Amino acid sequence: MYADITNHSFFPKHRIRFGPTVFVSKQLAPSLAIDLQYITGEAYGETTDYYFKGNLNDVSLTGIFFINQLGASPGPVRDRWNFYVKTGLGLNFFRSRLHQQADDSFVQESDLGMPSGRYLVYGYDPYDPETKTSHQMDIIIPFGAGVLYRVNRHFDVGVETSMRFSASDNLDNVLTGSSNDRYMYSGINLSYKIGKKDKRHMRWTYRGYGFNLFGRPRKDPLQDEVNRLEEEIKKFAADRGPVKKDSVIISQSLTTIYEAVSVRSILFGENARIQFDTEDQVLMAEAVIDMKHNPGKFLELYGYVDPGDSGDLEALSRQQCEKVKDFMVNEMGADADYIRIVPRGAEDAFRSEGGDTTPKGRMANRRVDMVFKN
Repeated sequence: MYADITNHSFFPKHRIRFGPTVFVSKQLAPSLAIDLQYITGEAYGETTDYYFKGNLNDVSLTGIFFINQLGASPGPVRDRWNFYVKTGLGLNFFRSRLHQQADDSFVQESDLGMPSGRYLVYGYDPYDPETKTSHQMDIIIPFGAGVLYRVNRHFDVGVETSMRFSASDNLDNVLTGSSNDRYMYSGINLSYKIGKKDKRHMRWTYRGYGFNLFGRPRKDPLQDEVNRLEEEIKKFAADRGPVKKDSVIISQSLTTIYEAVSVRSILFGENARIQFDTEDQVLMAEAVIDMKHNPGKFLELYGYVDPGDSGDLEALSRQQCEKVKDFMVNEMGADADYIRIVPRGAEDAFRSEGGDTTPKGRMANRRVDMVFKN
């Protein structure tokens, strides 16, 4: 108890009062719950001249927030521990009487210099302190923290402590203090989880990627862009038919080379020159959509140049790949962490039977292959 006639200390200086508590909890999401809690126990505090004694019945409704759901891997710590904070609103129904330390007699207002024969009591007749009346009611605001340990799929054990702030200065029957009364509750609890036992209780699930604190799917800010690109691809295909390039047909051979289902090629000019046209953008958009539909899978960009090009051929092929990657990341919202660049220089160049490279062959050699393996 933290009252006008009680020393303010974190641990009680008088004997600790024990009492039962019962609570019903509803888990709203992996990170949020509400508790309806009932506490009953004895109230006590003393000074040199006086002490007050009574009982209280505390009913509160609190919201619980599990702070371990804020981490990089939201969920129970080591699959066993939940840490939380809580606050809410409640009511305290109590009775208390102020006593003399010397002889345990009840204190009257006249003992404190007031011209009255009333006794300093709550929940008792002020003129007959042995006769009970209705409980005194007060509003309280609890604020606390706790930890839960998952024993098994049926039971949890926990430790919780909370300070419960009273809206008035009535608990100790003394109204001359400088602050409202308050008291601390600390307890050890055992809880039984209600629900199907063949699946994990929501309190102990992991809030995976793509879900907000309420356990609902988080809206992907890029999803609207992906949907727009899909619509544009459908429209483009309907209006102009399949995307074709004025170059050699290499799709079938590339599919065999990379052992991949989806291979798309962007053709470059000399010295990695390119101005992405509509067909290029459609091909890159299709690759981005594949990435969105298959999170965690990598898109590989293989860069090639013609053997007749000048300069560092591997660096030139890397430059082509970087241009494709930058456009996909900055303009289409692709995840850069899942795009790999593989500069191949002039390896496996296309040549004619006589060994010379035709203009169309040189165009096919200067390319970036976008390879996505489902």
